[in-house]
Amino acid sequence: MLRRQLVGADDLFGEPAWDMLIDLFIHEAEARPVSTSSLGIASGLGMSSALRLVQRLCDAGLVTREADRQDGRRNFIRLTPDLAHRLTAYFAAGDE
Repeated sequence: MLRRQLVGADDLFGEPAWDMLIDLFIHEAEARPVSTSSLGIASGLGMSSALRLVQRLCDAGLVTREADRQDGRRNFIRLTPDLAHRLTAYFAAGDE
């Protein structure tokens, strides 16, 4: 329930979406970019389902897609700054 309130997108929230968001959170903490295909693999979904979910996360304003400057065929997915802040607060609260 708390995770759904945190993300604020009940209609698309589920374990694959949460897995994607956590993967992005971890990689961003390590300053490592996450490609769309890598995020799809991390979700455990088939690639077409994962790509649709990434698009839904983008449409919901939870993540952004950025073109790779060195390889125009690849995109990187990033958490929006607002969601990154909320996730940081969520995990920090778990430490108390």
